[in-house]
Amino acid sequence: MDPLILWLYGAAGAGKSAIAHSLDEICENHGWHLATFFFWKTAAERSNITRFVATIAYQISRAIPASRSHIEAAVDDDPMIFHQSVDAQLGKLIIEPLHRLHSTGFHSKPFVIIIDGLDECQGTDIQSGLVKSLVAAFHDSPLRIRILIASRPEVHLQITFSTSSVKPHLSRLALSGEYSPQNDIYRFLEDSIDKIKREHPLASYIRSSWPSAEVIRELTQKSSGQFIFASTTVKYIGADPNQLPHRRLDVIRRLQPPRGEEDLPYCELNSLYNHVLSNVHDIERVKQVLGILVIVNARIYVTRTKTTDEIDEFFSWQPGETKACLNQLASVVECDENGNIYLLHASLSDFLLDPFRSHQFYLCRESTLGDSAALGLRHRGQRKLGGYGVLILSSQQIIPNLQHFLS
Repeated sequence: MDPLILWLYGAAGAGKSAIAHSLDEICENHGWHLATFFFWKTAAERSNITRFVATIAYQISRAIPASRSHIEAAVDDDPMIFHQSVDAQLGKLIIEPLHRLHSTGFHSKPFVIIIDGLDECQGTDIQSGLVKSLVAAFHDSPLRIRILIASRPEVHLQITFSTSSVKPHLSRLALSGEYSPQNDIYRFLEDSIDKIKREHPLASYIRSSWPSAEVIRELTQKSSGQFIFASTTVKYIGADPNQLPHRRLDVIRRLQPPRGEEDLPYCELNSLYNHVLSNVHDIERVKQVLGILVIVNARIYVTRTKTTDEIDEFFSWQPGETKACLNQLASVVECDENGNIYLLHASLSDFLLDPFRSHQFYLCRESTLGDSAALGLRHRGQRKLGGYGVLILSSQQIIPNLQHFLS
């Protein structure tokens, strides 16, 4: 049996929406397009489930004109249908009309429904419920309909896509490091900057050799394989017709200061990180873990903790508590089966260490290092130097580093 749903998932900013939009265009060109819905957290009408089924039904009536009369009849028969559950709406507005259409002898070509940004729909239960409702509604559809769902790999969605009711109808496609996006990001930056050099109103003031290949490689490396950093960089460099693109690139690289708050780069990234961290249940505990990963590991030149077990032991937490914290950050932080931790965005550290960008999520270097020193001394006093390995090995190692940093 061919899978009903293809789940395209990857870290925040990995390029899922760009792929979904491109596939939408391809389906449109080949006549496979049935309907699309792009959830978007900052647009009220697109951040909840209220209009989802009505939008899909309307698009189906456009893609298959013969279905229009059946859908209209369903609305005429029950004008309050739009206030009912998603399951009821899917059944009456889409599935039943398509079954009636099929009974008239209509035979369809393949059709595709594309749903992007499922994780940006309000309510984790609603997201999971929608997946289950779609499987229940379409798994025995008489028409050849397939559904693409693009989202971040949030834990509740991983659980949903692994349930017995969904898994048999599912195929997965992960946007991960095995696809080596670095070359694509380098070409994207190169082509986009070339376009800025040709089309910007101040192009005559841009040197032909700008920027160097080394600078583009630097930006590519900082993207950490995520297109959102590269696309945000390009937008910032070329967006203002009254500012020199090379100066704005210097702001990105911190070689020049921004000219006021309106000139700050990375608004899109700020919004992304704020959205992810705002959905964390115990933010103070998560900040403790991020402090170890972002500040202590970068400043203390001793054995660097990179596993969830080591952080559990360092904080004297129950085994698994660090993993539970990081599960809430699945779109920006990855934990492998051995407990190794990887920040998927190099720019996350810049965000967390800048109080003007991160606000309530700001990580203070002094406080984090001070708290880590105190814990390290406590472990040393209790001779907790074995087991998984303690993050801070001795006061002789941490205190000089701390004093040097604070001086």
